[in-house]
Parts: sequence; structure tokens; C-alpha cells
Amino acid sequence: MDDKSLPRPNRYEATIREILIEKERRRTLRRERQIRYRKKKNEYLLGLEDRNKLLREEIKKFEERRRILCTVVPVKHTIWSVAVEYFRLFRYGGDVNAHERQSNVQWDFLRVTMAPDVIFNSEQGVGVILRHWQQLSTWFSAIEVDLENLERRGEDSVTAVTRTDITISELTLSDVFPHLRGCYQTRLASQLVGRRFTLEGFAYFEWDHDRQCVSSVIAQSDMITPILRLLSDLEDVSWVFEMARISPDFRVKADSGNGYS
Repeated sequence: MDDKSLPRPNRYEATIREILIEKERRRTLRRERQIRYRKKKNEYLLGLEDRNKLLREEIKKFEERRRILCTVVPVKHTIWSVAVEYFRLFRYGGDVNAHERQSNVQWDFLRVTMAPDVIFNSEQGVGVILRHWQQLSTWFSAIEVDLENLERRGEDSVTAVTRTDITISELTLSDVFPHLRGCYQTRLASQLVGRRFTLEGFAYFEWDHDRQCVSSVIAQSDMITPILRLLSDLEDVSWVFEMARISPDFRVKADSGNGYS
């Protein structure tokens, strides 16, 4: 009897059975792969959660260390320790987002270590110091102040020798040297923009022994020498500072105004 004489269902039974077996095998493989995938995914997520937990703990530790380092000022202040801490906190200028009525590392330090009526250059008050640094940071790109040396000038005073690095940008020209936008002045402006200058300076701190705080800070840095070295003309240098909002000794002029008062 040939295949053609078999009942039709029996002719394909073996083939159908093979197809069904193969489909079941593939289904089983897919389930196994899905199980393995879910297992690996769960293991990965669990591992990721553990790593995130460890990372959060590390971040918490570092934040605590930073808080301690940034906010702790010695219980017994000295003119020496205050001067060192002052330049550490203001090494990169003032925090432009800080406000006198809010807690801030720099502001808190000044409030604790400076007399309420502290003299700062030609002005008076703790807020003047914070606004001075904020203004410099707004005007000059990437300001950096290094404390080079600290010398005691008696029991209640010290002199700090400083080096300040600043960059004059387009914003600096607009805000600090707006008069250098004319035809003749454009030549000067083009020579200044993008230049990084190093200013040698000093700061004199005076201590109020009775109140145990700083009563006076006189600070200045020489802007003339590095700019003269670049321009090579005293008349040009004189014109640079003619109507500038900063003085040749790197002091913010009292009438320059700022948004931090």
C-alpha cells in the first residue's frame, strides 16, 4: 500500500508532531531565556541599588567633612588664624549667590570674625567685604587669590602678601572699562581682552584685642605694572583707568554700584 492510500490525517501526523515539538522547544527556550534575563536584571538592579547605597553613604560622609572644614572656625580666634582662613575662603572670589541675610560659609565667617563696624579700605561694615568680593568675581573671569606670605606686625596686626590672577573678558570691558569702546580705545580693548594678569598685592589686618575680632582690613593689588608691561605706554595705561569702575590698586570704586546691597 503506498502513501497515497493512507488516510489524510495520518500522512502529516509525524510532520505536525515534529512542528509542535519544535514550537514547544522554542517556547521553552524563550521562557528559559526570559527567566535568565529577569534573573540577571534583578541581580543587576540589586547590585546597582547596593552600589547606590554605598555611594550615597560616601557622599554623605564627604558632605559632612566639607561642612566641618568649611564652617568650623577656631573657638579662640587669633589675628593669624583669621587671616589664613580669610584667604582660604575667598581664594576664588566671592559667592555671587550669597546674601547677607542668609546663611553662607563666607558670610558666616565674616560675621563671626569681623567687627560689625570693621573698616574695609575706605568703607565700613561687614557687608562691604562680601560685596567687594562678589563684585570682583562678577567682573573678572576665573579670579584666584593666593596667600604668598603672612607676617606679624606687632601683637595685634599682620600683613599678608598676595598674588591675584585675573582674566579680562568682554564682560569685564562692558562692566569695568566701558569707555574703551571708542575708535581709539578699541585698540586698547583688543589688547586687553582675553589676557590673564598677575597682580602683586598685600592686605593689612588689624585686631581688636578687647572684642577679639578684626577691626580693620586694608587691601590692594597693583594693576598698573602688568598692564603697563603689556601696553608699554603710560598714557595708554592712564586712559585705561581714566573712567574705569575699578582703581589702579584693584579696589572697587565706591560709586560703581552693585547688585549685592
